[in-house]
Amino acid sequence: MTATARSAKAAPPSAAPQSELHLKMLRQMLLIRRFEEKAAEAYALGKIGGFCHLYIGQEAVAVGALAALRDDDYVICS
Repeated sequence: MTATARSAKAAPPSAAPQSELHLKMLRQMLLIRRFEEKAAEAYALGKIGGFCHLYIGQEAVAVGALAALRDDDYVICS
C-alpha cells in the first residue's frame, strides 16, 4: 500500500479527540503570538517601561509544557 493510499483512508475514531487537542493547542499558540505582537507594539510606543523580553517563536514550548501537566502538578515562574 502506498503512502497516498494510506492517507486517503478515514482517520481512526481516536483521531478526533487528538485533532481537537491539536486545534486547542494551535489556538493557544496563536493567542500567545498575538499578545506578544501587541506587547512589542506597546513597548515600541513607550507604553511599557523597562525591558520587554518577547517570547515570539517559542509559543510551542509554553503550550506543549502546559499540555503535559497533570492536575496535581505545580507551575512556578520567575
